Amino acid sequence: MGVLRMMLPVPRAVARVAPGAGRPLLGAALLRCVMPAWVLLRPPPVARRVAWAAEAVELYRSIGAENRPDELARALVLHGQVLLLAERYEEAVAAVDASSAVPGARPSPARTAGALRTRAQALLDAGRAEEALAPARESVERYRGGPRPARRDRSLGGLPTAMLTLALVLGRLDRRTESVAVHEECAELLRTMPVRQLGRFGLTRPRVLVELIDGFGALGRHEEALALAAEAEEALQGPVVWAGPELVQYLRVRLPTALARSRLAMGRTAEARDTAEEAVTQARKGMERHPVRGPLWLVDALVCLASVLDEVKAREEELGVRRELVDAYARLAADRSAGYEPSLVDALGALSVVHEELGEHAESVAATERGVTLLRRLAEREPASFEPHLARWLADLSLCQQSADVREAAVASAREAVTLTRRLAESDWPTYTPLTARRLRVLGAALRRSGDFAGAVTSYEEAEALLRDAVEQSDDDVDRHGSDLARTRFLLAWALRRAATADGAESAVPALRSLLALTHRTDATAVHAVCVMAFAEARTEHQDDVVREWETATGEPYPTFVYRFTTDRGRGSKPAAR
Repeated sequence: MGVLRMMLPVPRAVARVAPGAGRPLLGAALLRCVMPAWVLLRPPPVARRVAWAAEAVELYRSIGAENRPDELARALVLHGQVLLLAERYEEAVAAVDASSAVPGARPSPARTAGALRTRAQALLDAGRAEEALAPARESVERYRGGPRPARRDRSLGGLPTAMLTLALVLGRLDRRTESVAVHEECAELLRTMPVRQLGRFGLTRPRVLVELIDGFGALGRHEEALALAAEAEEALQGPVVWAGPELVQYLRVRLPTALARSRLAMGRTAEARDTAEEAVTQARKGMERHPVRGPLWLVDALVCLASVLDEVKAREEELGVRRELVDAYARLAADRSAGYEPSLVDALGALSVVHEELGEHAESVAATERGVTLLRRLAEREPASFEPHLARWLADLSLCQQSADVREAAVASAREAVTLTRRLAESDWPTYTPLTARRLRVLGAALRRSGDFAGAVTSYEEAEALLRDAVEQSDDDVDRHGSDLARTRFLLAWALRRAATADGAESAVPALRSLLALTHRTDATAVHAVCVMAFAEARTEHQDDVVREWETATGEPYPTFVYRFTTDRGRGSKPAAR
């Protein structure tokens, strides 16, 4: 191959001097350079291969499609393959489609199957998995039913590569069981393949094994996943390293990541941690050798290690990993903001949780504020996608600020969360009305912390009213909304209890009346207990003033079930009933 590349000037010169014989010769040489016959040869850079393939296509077109239609069709298929490697997916689809439209071309079954496989892979990588399924299936069927590919068509792929593509498409469509079944069949096919023939699929074999391990893990078949570990590690050794160093390095990150998840699921936490750390080590090597892809591998490995550390409650170590993960996503988001800012937001959320668990409330607030800032920017661009997340994060920010005792800011964040959720509820009442009630509870807690007990009562009362409506109008969610309603009523009872003793007797009576009315709406023992305590505390705090105010406002005697409240335990007697 190297000799042929160096000698390309010769057929170029012949093509200029004697076009009739020289141009077909140059076209054949170019295509041979584009796709080496033996897969374990290290290919030239993708950009150069794309240029050669494009030159070959133009050369055959200049000869005339009617003169050499098969050569033009084959050149277009190969052009599609290298465009796929260059991540120019739509152009790859167009090239393959053009190959099937060449007049007079009579492609071999293997070439047709290879073209279908390339089209399916390009569609999958372009995010069009549903469109990719049909050509992926047809490619496998054609390879199964057709003769063994001729020598010149072997570089276009084979049954194992077609099966791998089909399995990847099924996995992307979340048809995991079918995907794993295809991977299993493909792995068995490769195991029984003669060594000489297996050389053409040196890069396919480790990819299939790693995907199969990951698939087993996703299906909960962890023992089967771990049983393949040694075979997969062996497949990543030897000549394949020279043939595809970038793919091999990626798989060396992906393999321990998948194994760590299975070991963690089986309770083998020490092994899982070691394996996850190995994935991060391999990812760091990938960062050095492959600066474009390496950062993506690193975030996958860090996510895995963070989940293992979370499971074993190693919070200090997890904090360091979460920080590094935030930094890694921040670098990615700086270059590809449309794709990685949401991932950065998720990473900041996880970092905030770890800070909170370590009691680092100010740091938790800072991480959450950073996430809110990012979400505001995303919501401006795509309101429908990101405003719901912004509302949730604002409520979380208020909770973090409450823990950090940043009271005014906590109230402001909670108010904004409620306002945004109310607006969302206008277009989707069943989803956002219960969420509005929950965020009103967050606002109530913030107001209570700031000493605004009347405001807290108002928030809890609105939340209760919304949840009562939700329970009445949604039979399917009675239990869920009922639990939220019970929690809201308990919090309302506590807020009314505080309001009853916060100011004078005149202000206490409305709170007590509301609290008594609340006991008529629920049979919850906890709410009734709070009511008893509130009346006792109000009588203790305001003495006979509250009795007079109560009787004036209601025309009824102060409730007789109330005991005088005392904290004097030394006398040993129960408070006397009035």
